[in-house]
Amino acid sequence: MKDYRLTNYELELLDIVWNRGEATVQDVCAELSRELAYTSVMTTLTLLANKKKVLKRIKRGRAFVYRPIVSREQVSHSMLHNLRRVLFGDTFPSLALSMLSLEKISEDDIAALKTAISELESAQ
Repeated sequence: MKDYRLTNYELELLDIVWNRGEATVQDVCAELSRELAYTSVMTTLTLLANKKKVLKRIKRGRAFVYRPIVSREQVSHSMLHNLRRVLFGDTFPSLALSMLSLEKISEDDIAALKTAISELESAQ
């Protein structure tokens, strides 16, 4: 599994690109919920393309268009794996119980968890 170590700021920008499918720096700036300098967004998107290899940068006219080359699922799996390893002694129950204790869980969430556990048990 590829190791994606992304900051909250990088994830915030990547989320916009994932949701749109592709985006220019201007598109990302327009969708941000807070005011950020155009050059800061441009620098970070370039880093995500060139160094972290999660975006592809394509020249279209005078602008660059950024497209995701990794899925939200790939990044989330990698980051959860790192959290489990670093913060929870590489034990899944510690991670899962910590996640469950963060907030009130709805009946629908509990039902979905029971279904997932049942499917895991029958697959083994």
